[in-house]
Amino acid sequence: MGDTTAGAGSADGPGRGAAPLSDRTFGVARRLWGLVYLRAAMYLAAGIVLFANPDRGLVWVRGLVGGVIVAQGVLLTFEGAPTKRSGRPQGAGDEISWRLIAGVVSIVAGVLIVVWPSMTGPVMYLVVAVWACAAGAVGVIGGLRGRALRTASWDWQLVNAVLWIVLGLVMLLRPSSDVATSAQLLALYLVLAGAVLVVGAFATGTRARDARKARDGAAAG
Repeated sequence: MGDTTAGAGSADGPGRGAAPLSDRTFGVARRLWGLVYLRAAMYLAAGIVLFANPDRGLVWVRGLVGGVIVAQGVLLTFEGAPTKRSGRPQGAGDEISWRLIAGVVSIVAGVLIVVWPSMTGPVMYLVVAVWACAAGAVGVIGGLRGRALRTASWDWQLVNAVLWIVLGLVMLLRPSSDVATSAQLLALYLVLAGAVLVVGAFATGTRARDARKARDGAAAG
């Protein structure tokens, strides 16, 4: 499931709730962009592998899906971890908080999928569905809060969170005991989510760089 700059300015330029893009903030943003690109690459790689090998058995699917969810949780936790002297502007704390919560939820769900020895296909399906809905709900709250504060990345954060919820609802409403079908659905989600992360991180990075150039130009003038 994701998500980048912490309050680097709004898409429409400085405004209510937006803060100047300081050098410290830009440094935090670059750290987040790197982690988000890494998460996107992981999603895309896992989705392609799962698409190509949907029928290798429950243990293999559990290991791959659980590993991806745990890795996502770790990366989200790093993205959401407070940093000393980060210089985060107003609204950044809300983005940090939702990433941290979603990261913890993901780690718990992923570990459960990997280590539960007697987990069946339907149970794994249910755990993934509940995880996706819970993490998506947290992400939607964070995205809407970011919209109210006009943070730079609220829009694609919201899109990514909605993808999580759609995945969860589809799995809850259309449960399947067929491992291959479940694997293909999860693979589709991973590829879509990875693409959203790449586009969103690139767009947010461009916005932040433009805002920084505008600030530097105004200072020079």
